[in-house]
Amino acid sequence: MKVPCPQCGGEVQLQETTGFAGCPFCGTSLVLDLTGVRPHLLYRPRHDRADVLPLLRRWCDAQGLLPPSSVSTADLVYHPFWRYGAQGRPRLVPAWPVLERRWTDLALPDAEQVIYDPAAVGAARVDEPSVAEAAARRRAFGEAAESVGAGDLVHVPFYEAQVTIGPHRVQVSLEACSGRVYPEWMPPGVRRSGTGQGFGAATAILGFAGMFLEAVLIPPAWLAATVVGLTGVALYWMLVNNPGGSSL
Repeated sequence: MKVPCPQCGGEVQLQETTGFAGCPFCGTSLVLDLTGVRPHLLYRPRHDRADVLPLLRRWCDAQGLLPPSSVSTADLVYHPFWRYGAQGRPRLVPAWPVLERRWTDLALPDAEQVIYDPAAVGAARVDEPSVAEAAARRRAFGEAAESVGAGDLVHVPFYEAQVTIGPHRVQVSLEACSGRVYPEWMPPGVRRSGTGQGFGAATAILGFAGMFLEAVLIPPAWLAATVVGLTGVALYWMLVNNPGGSSL
């Protein structure tokens, strides 16, 4: 079976009706499914395994979670996606059967794209696509699928690991290009006890003590009430704007 290369137009001889092939003229890696032939691309990781723990700690901090107490060995896995540029907003749609919500709205990686080459992934695991492009497009765009151009196949690198956060064990996928974290499920927020909360408690104690002294030591009652009121407003503002403290 012969098909034209979508990159250079050269004639590519295929031995099978589905799977992967390479153009002998321009070297483009191609993927063939029931809906046609298109380029097969790969995103290069920008983070290595040494970055996984710092990135997870940063994510936990941003989410108001306890820092991870343990992290399993992170496995580098390349997941397949059909990539669409519909309506000016690029979108990644999983090219394998999956129902987990974490895969439904992934941001496009900010990293170098290269033609897929098995030698470029080293010892990492590469998952092959098992959902046809047309089926993925219909699932993602519904009735508007016919107006959306066919997608390209891209493999995106993720570090897969088991993370312990407080009493919870969570499977996370850390996108190896941008460092974004996609958890299997979001553990409940557990605010850390530390300098932020200590600051809030100390501020509250000192603030109320100051308000008491103002009420006792300032002779005119109207002036004492005014000063105490202003101190209370300042105290409230400090507590609300303390990022490590409790919400009021």
